[in-house]
Amino acid sequence: MPGGLVSAGEIAVRYLDRFGRQREHPVAQAGEVPFEELAPLEQPVPYPGRQSFVTNAWASATDQLLACGSLRQQHCAILLDRDPAVGLRSAAPMELRWSRQGRRHRLRPAFVALRGGRREVICVKPEQPTGRWQAEQEVLAVAAAAAGWQVRVMEPPTGVELDNLQLLYAARSPRWLQEEQARLLARQFASPRTIRCAVRAAALPPHVGVDLAYHLIWARHLHTDMSVPLTPSSAAWQGEDR
Repeated sequence: MPGGLVSAGEIAVRYLDRFGRQREHPVAQAGEVPFEELAPLEQPVPYPGRQSFVTNAWASATDQLLACGSLRQQHCAILLDRDPAVGLRSAAPMELRWSRQGRRHRLRPAFVALRGGRREVICVKPEQPTGRWQAEQEVLAVAAAAAGWQVRVMEPPTGVELDNLQLLYAARSPRWLQEEQARLLARQFASPRTIRCAVRAAALPPHVGVDLAYHLIWARHLHTDMSVPLTPSSAAWQGEDR
């Protein structure tokens, strides 16, 4: 940041409380604010003429809706939802604010989540990081040290990994899950075998069985090779990932 790094005393955090009231405190006083439970500071909107995407990414583990303002943010939300260590999470619920050399600056991290009982402030790395972005990360590190937060920088999945995760994401909902069918299908994967063969062995309808297998892979009850395209002909197995 031009003019030197800011101190924690120069950083404020702005957010909406549980009742929708705007609040602003010095960052050192924000350590106990449950940002992971709060609404976005502002609802994202698409920018005309720019590549942007607004969607509600449902968090299957916590039944929360995350309003994502870009595809990169939404793709990182998929990774968060598949991470068993992540609990409650919120999209862009806070904004850090500070001034330097007469200019006001702000930083709005993509997510705040609880991971292992600790509050984690998450930024999504841009496709082309700039000097400004690097400087903002330094300010965030100062703020996090004062508030007791952890900081994490995420990069969205791409290519085959993203294609596979989106297939699994579509089958993530446990609401339609029949536990007896899930147990029956999972037993077919005691050793590696194709999804199609396991579904046939479990005597399940093909479409139902494949979706159920994808759900079990999403939930990490089954594993597969995520570096190649996921299809009903893909092998899956129980036990440890390989």
